[in-house]
Amino acid sequence: MNEGSILKKLDASPIKRYHYFITALSDAGYFLDGYDLLVIGPALLFIIPILHISVYISALIGVSTIIGQLVGGAFFGVLADLNGRKSIYQWDMLIFAVFAILSGLSQNALELIIFRTLLGLAIGADYALTLSIIGEYSPVKGRGKLLGTGLMSWWIGGAFAVFLGYLLYPYGSFSWRYLLAAGAIPAIIVLILRRRVEETPRFAVEKHNDGEIKDIEERIGLDNVSYANDALDNIPVNYPKRAFFTFTSWFFNDLIFYGIGIYTSTLLLELHYSTHRASLSLTLYLYLIGVIATVFFVFTADILGRKKWQEYTFLAQGLSLLILALYAIIIGRAPPLLLLFPMFAIFYFANAGGTGETTGIFVSELFPTRIRTTSMGAGTAISRVGAIISAIVFPITVNIYGPIPMEILLFIVGLLGFLITYFLGIETKNKSLESLDR
Repeated sequence: MNEGSILKKLDASPIKRYHYFITALSDAGYFLDGYDLLVIGPALLFIIPILHISVYISALIGVSTIIGQLVGGAFFGVLADLNGRKSIYQWDMLIFAVFAILSGLSQNALELIIFRTLLGLAIGADYALTLSIIGEYSPVKGRGKLLGTGLMSWWIGGAFAVFLGYLLYPYGSFSWRYLLAAGAIPAIIVLILRRRVEETPRFAVEKHNDGEIKDIEERIGLDNVSYANDALDNIPVNYPKRAFFTFTSWFFNDLIFYGIGIYTSTLLLELHYSTHRASLSLTLYLYLIGVIATVFFVFTADILGRKKWQEYTFLAQGLSLLILALYAIIIGRAPPLLLLFPMFAIFYFANAGGTGETTGIFVSELFPTRIRTTSMGAGTAISRVGAIISAIVFPITVNIYGPIPMEILLFIVGLLGFLITYFLGIETKNKSLESLDR
């Protein structure tokens, strides 16, 4: 069997039903990632007064899942390159379900930190696998759209977490338990459905598994797909340069986002912008803006490309925060909600529809099949370091010094992200994964 022909057919194929099936099951994992990561923000509104925890303990609770992601992404990413994507992809949902339930049953802050750290292992595994699997199945035309739906689902999961927090708020002290445990229900459903997923075609080719290659060809329906047998230039690839670009930009994305993203609802409350329930409403509006931004990316990813869009959105995030800091410095008081909300809206739109999408997608596209999930796992781990720093430093710094120092610092991060992308970024739209690996 000509192993290269199936990849050329796959690249030339229109998007088919099986592509949507694989993407939907992968996106379901991203939905749970977004839900379980961001649900802690609304949950902390209940947990802090009930368990009488300090800002330092609440920061540890906020980053516990991210710490688990760091370990899970690095470990399972390597394992998936060695043994295949399928088994891990199917069973990480079991870890989701078990530790989501145990998080909801926690009796104290220590138990909650432990269970949410272990929950993070599953989230990290899914981060390493999801974009890799979608990309390895996708045709060239439409790959950006299919990859973009992953983060769209992540933001829908986050918005649903805040919406559920808003609905459960009137029901008292047990609401946080239902919020944390609710993620187990979709995890079990996805666990069952993922049993029908085959190994990816590119991994099957990498391992020369002719039986799997033939099954995949028939399952997707590639028999009648024609392709141009063009010669490709054999241009050496500078993988260290790619690694520096992709991992650093992903690190900067998480550094600029997570401190604000996780604690938006508590931040609005502490800065006296709103009541408990009103802060949940404002946070939900911002998350819905994030969803709209990801929809925009899905429909423009293969038109606008990745590189310039990442440049502009890094800059937009930094400038929106700088404007808030300058207002407070010049006027001498905190920005009014009429300024804060539009700037936060720009920040959320630029992150969700820009760097939040492109930084992970770049990793999935710029590394070859033999090390793709390892690279995604490494990128996840490195980016989670940025997320941990942001999620710990942001609330503590704001609590001690107010928001101005963090806003200026994060503007600098956004500017650095712009410069790295401008000088080192590589456009990947409408290029096959194999042509990027020369």
